[in-house]
This record gives sequence, C-alpha cells and structure tokens, in this order.
Amino acid sequence: MTRDEDHPPARTRLAGAVPPLLVFFNPLTQLAYIPISVGLGRSLDLSAAQIGITIGVHSVATAAAGVFAGPLLDLVPVRRILLPGMIVNVVVSILLCLYQSYAVLTVGRLLTGFASGAIALCGQAIVADLTRGDPKARDRGYSLLQTFVSMGAASALALGAFAAALERPVLVFAVGAAYATVLLGVVVVARLGRERPPTGHAADIPFPRRIALTGSAIRAMLREPRRQWLILSSVGIGMIMQGSHFGVSVLLDRLADDLSTLARVGVSILIPCGVFTGSFINRMSLKRITREQLFTRIYLIIPLAATAYAAVALAGLDVAAVALTLVLLGTCLGALMPLSMAISVNWNPELRASAAATETLSRSVGQTTGPIAVGVLVAIGGVGTVGVVVVVATVLGLAASRNIFTARS
Repeated sequence: MTRDEDHPPARTRLAGAVPPLLVFFNPLTQLAYIPISVGLGRSLDLSAAQIGITIGVHSVATAAAGVFAGPLLDLVPVRRILLPGMIVNVVVSILLCLYQSYAVLTVGRLLTGFASGAIALCGQAIVADLTRGDPKARDRGYSLLQTFVSMGAASALALGAFAAALERPVLVFAVGAAYATVLLGVVVVARLGRERPPTGHAADIPFPRRIALTGSAIRAMLREPRRQWLILSSVGIGMIMQGSHFGVSVLLDRLADDLSTLARVGVSILIPCGVFTGSFINRMSLKRITREQLFTRIYLIIPLAATAYAAVALAGLDVAAVALTLVLLGTCLGALMPLSMAISVNWNPELRASAAATETLSRSVGQTTGPIAVGVLVAIGGVGTVGVVVVVATVLGLAASRNIFTARS
C-alpha cells in the first residue's frame, strides 16, 4: 500500500460543507438524549443503571460501526456507506418519536448509534481524502471537525435540557428525525465520496483479495505498541467526556428546583462551549508546536480540571462553581480530542478510515463504560460521587500518554 496519493479527489461546491454537517449529526443523536434520560427514566420506572445503559448503548453501537464500516471504507467509495446510514437514522428517529419504552429506547439507540457512527466515519474519511498528501491541512481539518462536533454537542445538550425542562422528551427525537431528513437530502445532492479509497491495490486485484490485504494491514497497524497506548489513552478520553456529561445531568436533576429553564440549558452546554474554545486553542497552538507536543502537555493539565470537577460535585457547591469547572474541563477536552484522531490517521493515511475507526472505537469503549460507572456510583454513594469516574479516567489516560511517543512503531 502507498502512504498517500498525489492527487486529492475532485471537489464540488458542497464538498467542504458535507463533513461538518455529518459530524454535527453524531452528537445530536448521542448527547441530546442525556439531559432527558433521568426524567424519561423516572417516567418509565427505570433504575439509574438502566438509564446509564440506554445512554451507553449508543456508544457500543458506534464502536461496532467502527469495526465494520472502518475497514469497508478503505475498500469501497464513501457514498456506499453514507446513504444507507442516513436512511436508517431517518426511519429509526421517526419510530422513537412514536414509541418509548426501555426495550425500544435501547434498540433504537443501538441502531442510531451504529448508523451515526458510520456517518461520522464517512465525514472523517472525506476530510482525509480532501487533504490527501498534506498532513498539516489534515490536522487543521480534524481540528475544524472538532469545532463542529462541539457545536453539535452544545446544540444537542441545549435541546435536551430544554426538552427536559418542558418534560417533553419527544422533542429530542423529533428534531433528530428532522435533521436526518434534511441531511439525507444534502447527501443525495452532493456529488462527493464516489472516488476509490486511497489504498494502493491495483485495479485488477479481485475484491476478496483486497479484503485479505486490507485485513493484514489493519492487523499490523494494531500490533504497533504506540497504537496500543494511543487506544488506551482514547478510552480515557471517552470516559471523561461521557461520564462528565451524564454527571452534569445528575447534578442538574438534584438542582432542578433551584434553577430556571434558561439556567439548566446554560449549564448543560458549558462543556461543549469549553470544547469549542479548546478546539480554537488547538488550531492556534499547532502553528507553534507539533501535535505530539501539544498532546502530552494537555494531558498534564486535564487531571487538574477533572479533580476540580469531582471536588465541586462532592462538596455540593453552587451552580457558579459547577459552571467554572465544566468550562475548564471542556476546554481541555476540546484541545485534546482532535489530536488523537489526527495522530491516528497520520500514522496510517492509506488506512485512513480504519485508523479513524480505531480511535472512534477506543473512545466509544470509554463513552460506554463512563455513564454506566457513574450510574452505579451514584446508586451506591450518592450524587456527590459523579466526578470520581472522571478522575479515574484522567489518570488512565495520563499513564497511557506517557508512552505513546516513546514506544516503537
């Protein structure tokens, strides 16, 4: 396989707009549900652990999408994955508007998680294709994608908090269905993702043989020690992000009588607002230092933010203290998250979708275990323990980050 091809795919007028729209959709399906999860679970008589499961299964499905769609995107044009994924999201989102129960929520979020995970990988693959042969442009592209992810997360959490305050959880599913329908139309119109992926297989090699060659390359990639440390670090990132989001929902439920609807919405979007700021810091910092240097430095700061978040929750301090720690934690995450994706793809650009899927899969493992662990801790130790999982995750990620760039490739 070659590392990169000389000529990027042809661009259309919508080419630059499609990847941001795709990555915006993933947090909409994933995070808008979190603020309504506690109230919806109460109305359905679900336990805290069951609520955590309905949150976490979305990440399980996203991880599964990475396992299947990642290697497939290195073999077939992006469009063949993108269109079916959009159709699944439209249909399932409409069904979730009509029916809610523990079984329906679990299965529905599994399906939307799988479809939106595949869609997000398509967006990442398109960015890699459009910046082929230019690693610095690729870094900037992933940083910009993170900006749109944070915008999607802020919009999703604001929507969820608004729906929770109105006690109308169906609003979340209705907006998801509407966005999926509009995005499907954009994807159909945009003539993007039709090109062959950048794997170096000759045109006369049979497709089964291409599958075998790609599988061998992926196995070699996963055996690299540096890759294994990056995977462990990404698990920590996922636990921090999703565990802290669920923790905010739990804290807001405790403070429900003391907060207005506007205040609930404001607190709910503080982490993604911090992520937005962090992604800007990421782009500015990459002009002066390398992605590897920035990665290791941020991982020295993020445990401090996580510890502050846990301390504020444990002490039961007021909403202003909670808000400050959430912004700080989100800023650190926003500066950190684009780096691990850029590093992953830069190591293996000829396997750009599989490398991105490895990162997404690792993060999804953390996103799955984070809310479940928070739910169990809250059931045992009370609301004040919501930050413990976040602190443990930062320690895990910090330990892994110390070895990523010193391990042999």
